Amino acid sequence: MVPLVLLLLVAAAVGFTAWAVDSRRNAYGVLLLPGIAVAAAVLLWLVLMAAGLASEPGVHYLSWLLPMAVSIPAAWVGAWLTGRRRVQRDTERLTALLG
Repeated sequence: MVPLVLLLLVAAAVGFTAWAVDSRRNAYGVLLLPGIAVAAAVLLWLVLMAAGLASEPGVHYLSWLLPMAVSIPAAWVGAWLTGRRRVQRDTERLTALLG
């Protein structure tokens, strides 16, 4: 259970870091990227647990290392997709409102 808690904390920290670095963070909430990172990490952790990777003696560390590694690109892809779309939509709405 301790590896899962550490996994969740690291994934949330990755999400908060991605939010802090993103220049378009005003377009979405502060909890969106940590939520995406945690969801991706937990889903992969569940798949790896169901596959029995944690019970293998030589590679048991992969059951917590891989989900941490997956949370990084998940948060950045979420920031890229969400930020780009919402900024574009907000700009269109503002243009329509002013025009």
